[in-house]
Amino acid sequence: MIKIALSLFIAALALFLAAEAFSALPLLAYLTQAFYPLGALSLLASFALLFAALLLLAGKHILCAIRRYFSGIERRQRRLWFVQGKLDRERGLFFHRRLQTRYFLEAKMRRLTQANNRTHSRSLAKAIDSDLAAIKAQVSADLFKTWRRQNRAYRRQANIEGLIALQQTILTHREHA
Repeated sequence: MIKIALSLFIAALALFLAAEAFSALPLLAYLTQAFYPLGALSLLASFALLFAALLLLAGKHILCAIRRYFSGIERRQRRLWFVQGKLDRERGLFFHRRLQTRYFLEAKMRRLTQANNRTHSRSLAKAIDSDLAAIKAQVSADLFKTWRRQNRAYRRQANIEGLIALQQTILTHREHA
């Protein structure tokens, strides 16, 4: 089809050249009027044929693409891509949920640990108060006040190590006295 259109185009060019050549010759000038419309018609036919070939070729490619798009292999491939995308989204969602759960569990553990530390520091401070009351007569007033201030400071700070060290100090002083 394209070869025919190309042949018509070459024929149109040949007709136009012949018409120009005949117009230069006064004896054959009457043929010029016949060759120009034939050349124009041949040129129009070649372009129309090229346009029709282009439309047929485009239609053929569109139909092949549609047939390929709806083929079983392509449908299964698209389904596979869909499932893979869904799995990737679920994997990401699971990862973020796990992070969120871990964050909330750690926050809860911190709160519980702090509450437990406060409870233990209070009970330890009360035990130290009772130990201080028991040895009040055996220690000097300055040392007693210092230990009492330390006990209050450690209780406010929830410093369990400090409270334990203070209790150990009081107990060793109590045993040596």
